[in-house]
Order: sequence, then structure tokens, then C-alpha cells
Amino acid sequence: MQAKKLKCKIAGIGAWGSYFDSWQALQQLLGGEPLPDTKNKGPKPTIIPANERRRAPLPVRLAVESSWQATQSAGLAPDTLTCVFASGLGDTELTDYMCRTLASEQKELSPTKFHNSVHNAPAGYWTISTGTMSAANSVAGYEESVSLTLVEALIQCVTEHKPMLVTFYDAPVADVLKPILSNQETFAFSLVILPVDANIDGVEVTAEITPAEQPAWPALQSSSEYIASMYADNPSAKILCLAELIATSNGNKSVTMPLSQGTSVSFTRS
Repeated sequence: MQAKKLKCKIAGIGAWGSYFDSWQALQQLLGGEPLPDTKNKGPKPTIIPANERRRAPLPVRLAVESSWQATQSAGLAPDTLTCVFASGLGDTELTDYMCRTLASEQKELSPTKFHNSVHNAPAGYWTISTGTMSAANSVAGYEESVSLTLVEALIQCVTEHKPMLVTFYDAPVADVLKPILSNQETFAFSLVILPVDANIDGVEVTAEITPAEQPAWPALQSSSEYIASMYADNPSAKILCLAELIATSNGNKSVTMPLSQGTSVSFTRS
């Protein structure tokens, strides 16, 4: 199998979680800073109109908030970006609600909850709120969601020469699923990825897809127990290994992620 390389530039980042509300705050936690005394209650992205924001579930608000931060960080208009959104678990609270309702005698579903339950709901809220007419894909790959989505976005960025918004988000799982899904952390992370020749400053990264017999997620450099727990249990938080690569100029220069049963994808910082 011949290795394939994809080169891009990361020009903007957004992040949101229980103990951080920006990429800068997340970097501090990655660097070993103590956790704040209180948890964040949940983002309230102002880009979503107030009426819709009140109805938007947590996964939607997570995705839209970090996406908005990333576009503002890059200094680019949101409606100029093609989008890829990813969640390893989807909205488990709404999935639980629908299953319980359909299993009961009263089977009428709330129209609002039903349309919020689809996997591309966050992408829909984002594109409608920002007036984005470009394509917006939604990916689900459980623990490989991050690597699959990055490859999807990079292929579009390189082959179509398009600026891309890539957003990862997962909320704590519903109580009924706790015995089989351990994630109890809120996490969202967004990247604005540009063609490498774009006239905007950014971190240049090269991705290479290679065979791997038993690919596994790499260990993080961070000593934070909170970061380690989130990285282990929240599918979207697997992006943290790339976040560390972006954040540290004097640390590791590459990181390798599992892509499928027989392949991996390595990212090297220029």
C-alpha cells in the first residue's frame, strides 16, 4: 500500500468543555494548570437566534460554540467554509427519549426533539445560523470518529482547494447507557483548515496514511487526570493528541492515530 500525504494549514481553533471555554483555557489545562473551582453549565452560542437557542440541545450548542470560536480565531467569515462535523456518540439523551416514548403506550414524539435527534442537527444549526451554503458533512465513527473526520476534511481541503471547518463534539451519555458507555465529560473542539498555500498564518501539518497491524491511540503528554479521563472516554476528545501537537513547538513533532483495523494516519508538524 503506497503512503498518501495530505498537507494543510491550521489557522483557527475553538474549544469548549466542562472546565474550559476557549482554546486558550484548554491549553492551560494541557500544560498542567489546576482546574477551575466550578464547572461550566453549558455554552450559549450567540450566533444561534434566541428562540432556536432555547430549544437547542447540548451537543448542538457545543458544536456551534466551538465552530464560531474557530472561525473568529482564523478571521474568516463562516459562510466561506465547507464543514465536516463529527460525534462518536451523537445525542444519547434524545435517543433515550425517543426509544422510551416509542416503547410506551403514548407514542407521540415531540417534533422539536425529533428533528434535534438526527446526527446532522449541529451542522444544520450551524449552516442556517451563519447562512452557509457550502456542503456540510456529518460523520459518526465511535472511537475512530476523529481520525476519519480529519482525513475526510483534509481530502476535501487538498483536492478541492477549499478552506474547511472541522468540528468534534460529544456530550455526557444518558443515564441508561452508562453501563456500556463511560463518557461523562462535555467536549467540543473545532479547527479551521486551509490549503497550505493560503495567505493566512497557521500551523502547517502533513498527514500520511500508512498500514498498521494494531493501531492504537497515542498517550498524551499532559499530566492532568481530567484531561486523561476525557481523552479515554469521550470519542471526540481523541483530538487532544493533535491539539498537543499544535500547542507545543518544542515537544513531539508527530502523532499517529488509528484510522481503521489495518491503517493509521500520522500527523507531522512542519
